[in-house]
Order: sequence, then structure tokens, then C-alpha cells
Amino acid sequence: MATRIMLFNSLTFLVFHLVLVGLYWALRRQMFRQVLLLFGSVVFYGWYYWPALILLGISMVVNYGFSRWINSAGCSSKGKVLAAAVVANLASLGWFKYSAFIGENIVEMMKALGFSVTSPQYSEWLPLGISFFTFQVIAYLVDLSRGKVKCEKNFLVFGVFKCFYAQLVAGPIVRANELIPQIKTQRRFRVGDFYLGLYFIIGGLTLKVFIADTLAQFVDYGFEDPSRIEVVTAWLTVYGFAVQILCDFWGYSTIAIGVGLMYGIRLPLNFDLPYQASSLREFWHRWHITLSQWLRDYLYIPLGGNRKHRNRNLFLTMLLGGLWHGASWNFIIWGGGHGAWLIAERMLPDRFAKIPGIKFLKWLVLFNGVCLLWVFFRAPDFGAAMSYFEALLVPPFTMQDSPPDLLIIMLVAFVGVSLVFGKSFTDRRFLQWGLGRQILSCVLFLFLILAFAGSRLDFIYFVF
Repeated sequence: MATRIMLFNSLTFLVFHLVLVGLYWALRRQMFRQVLLLFGSVVFYGWYYWPALILLGISMVVNYGFSRWINSAGCSSKGKVLAAAVVANLASLGWFKYSAFIGENIVEMMKALGFSVTSPQYSEWLPLGISFFTFQVIAYLVDLSRGKVKCEKNFLVFGVFKCFYAQLVAGPIVRANELIPQIKTQRRFRVGDFYLGLYFIIGGLTLKVFIADTLAQFVDYGFEDPSRIEVVTAWLTVYGFAVQILCDFWGYSTIAIGVGLMYGIRLPLNFDLPYQASSLREFWHRWHITLSQWLRDYLYIPLGGNRKHRNRNLFLTMLLGGLWHGASWNFIIWGGGHGAWLIAERMLPDRFAKIPGIKFLKWLVLFNGVCLLWVFFRAPDFGAAMSYFEALLVPPFTMQDSPPDLLIIMLVAFVGVSLVFGKSFTDRRFLQWGLGRQILSCVLFLFLILAFAGSRLDFIYFVF
């Protein structure tokens, strides 16, 4: 199946988005604006692969029906209806995302027991963004059953909430009480929001094109065959992937926030300089914030939270969080590793907090530990991950390695961008800068985008 994803880092998307924004503000009635947003979101998603619209449409209609059913159900049956809705959504997600993984492991297990089994053929097609829009609608249904949000009876508004193209395929995962009121509110055009949104789009593209896509060529080279790189380059490549995946997803989220702002819609922050964290708990408060909050509110707390079996709940939450990222044992190991680490942090008393330099040491240990776990995330399978660890950790260690200059430059550039701009990529402090600094920043970003623009690479999180 050939895919034609309308990438955020493409000229096609830029033209599509600006035309849609222009039409949006030209319309006066909010209902017409809602129709336009839903139509534009459908076009955006159908651009990827138009038959996928069937699944998106079914999901929209079914979940709208479930929401009305939950709203009208009595207290005794509300939980049963919610359970049916959650099962239906997870079944759809499970079929498309995990059926091949489960089937392959069952076949391998049967073969190990001596049975002659032929492996079934599975479709490799995974609906774009299914994990994100499934989790978003589950959150809405759960909040509705808890009485935290009102049932949205307007199908048009519900459709925009479900399909808003700014965050449809890779988040951030937006709560209904954050987005639906903004969809329904009649807004006036604000130059400040439009200007800030444009800056966020340019800044997000810089993170993606200048840093993430440039690093991708070195990361791909190293992980394809770890035996051809020596230990210094192997470590720098791991650091490169840590920066690549952050800038890729941070860039996407920043563009999404910028797209929303051009409509006067504020989407939640999804990254807060996570590599500045000095504990893994703090890291997850800064990394993919909307997913972390979702896992906490709709998995960790329902399992019992801190009230009972805290360590078990924490480990299961992170294990399932890893599985959410992909149908692979590597993702399970990655999530389980984070879960075990979080448990260890909670169990070990912080007796050395006042020792000079301990904060830097904790940061150093955390950063390198997170980077090593990224190996499981990036490697295609467990064997490939072990091969990479061999390149990282198995002697002899030589200093004959000569890492590519551009790889080092990109890593330094990331540190520089983080220090200079920091949260300005995702908050409103950009508007507090002087006009000269604003213009200079945008010109610099545009120059970097044009100078380093090569092939338009997919966003990493598009596969989730």
C-alpha cells in the first residue's frame, strides 16, 4: 500500500493549512467554522490513505453513540456501558496493532512445544494515529461516566474534537474539557495568537528538519550494523537518537500547538525540556506529558494508585505504556525497565541530597540510563539491541574512532538551542521579546530549515 502522508514538514501541508486558516477566519458563524475544521481534518487524514477514513468514521459514530448511551444510562448500568465502550475501542486498537505480534508469539510457542504450525499472514497496515485518537476518546468516555465532563450532543462538535488535524495523528492527547469548549466558542481573530502560532510552527520545523532529520542519517547508519562503528561513535549515536526522538516529537508537538493557535485554540504542553530532569519521575513529568497524565489518570489510579500495591501498579502502568508504543518485546522491555527504575527511586531514600555535586551526578546517571534504555526503543528486535550493547560496552575500547563532525555539531546545536530558547518553543514568552529578537530568531530558523532540508522524513511517532 502506497501512503501519501501530508507531513507537517511539507509544502503541501503548509499550503493546506494556510488556506484552511484563511477560510476559517473568513467565516462568521461558528457552525460553518466547525464544518470547515471537520472537513479539513477528514481531508488531512484521507490524504494519508483514504480507506482509513472508514475506520475513523466508524470510530466517530460508535463513540458518539456510546457517549449518548453513557449519558442516558442509570447509575447501575453506566459502568457496564463504559466497560463495553472501552473494550470496543481497545479491541479495535488491539486488532490493528497487536494481532500480528500475539499471533507470531503463539506460533513460536506452539513450535517450541513440538507442534507443526504454519504462521498466518497478517496485514502490515496500521491506521495512522490510532493509538492517539483511541486514548483520547477513551479519556472522554471515562470522564463522562465520572461526571467530569458534559455529554457533547452536537455530533459536529464531537467530530472536530475526535478528528482535529493539528493533533489527530501524533498528539498531544487532549482532554475533552480542554478542547470541546474551545471548538464551541465563537472567537475573534487575534494577531498575537496568529503570530505566536507561526513562530511555533517555524520553531517546530527547525527542531525536526535541522536537528532530528540530520541526526537520523547517523543514527540509522549505526543501528543498521553496530559492528561497523567503534565505541566512541556508538555512544555518540545513542546520544544522537536520544536527541533525535526528542526533537522529532517535540518538533511535532510544537507545530501542533502552533497550528491550533492560528485558530485561537490552545493545545496543552507536551514537552518541558525532559533531559534536564534529575530523577526518572521528573523525566516523565516532562516527557510526552499528555501521555504520562493519561496513564496516571486512566490506568495507574484505577489500578489502585498509591493506595494499595503501589509498586505493582507503577510497574504495570509503565509496562503497558511501553506496549502502547509498539507491538514488540523491545517496547515491553523498555517500559518495564522504566517501571523498575521508578520503583527503585521510590524505595531508595535520598540520603545524599545535600552532598555538593550530587544533583549533577544524579542527572548524569539518569541521562545515560535513559539513553541506554532508548536502545531497546530504537533497535528493531532484541537481538539487534544486544548487538548494539556489545558495540557500546564490550572491550577493547579504542580511541581510533573518528565520529562524523556533523554528528557532533548537531549534538552541540541541540544543547545550544535548548539553552538559548528553552521553553520559548512552547510557551508565550516569545511575545515578550523585542521585535528585533523575534525577527532575528525567525530568520535564523528559516535559514536552518532551508539549509538542512533534504528528504522529508516521517515523524517517528507516526507509527504509534
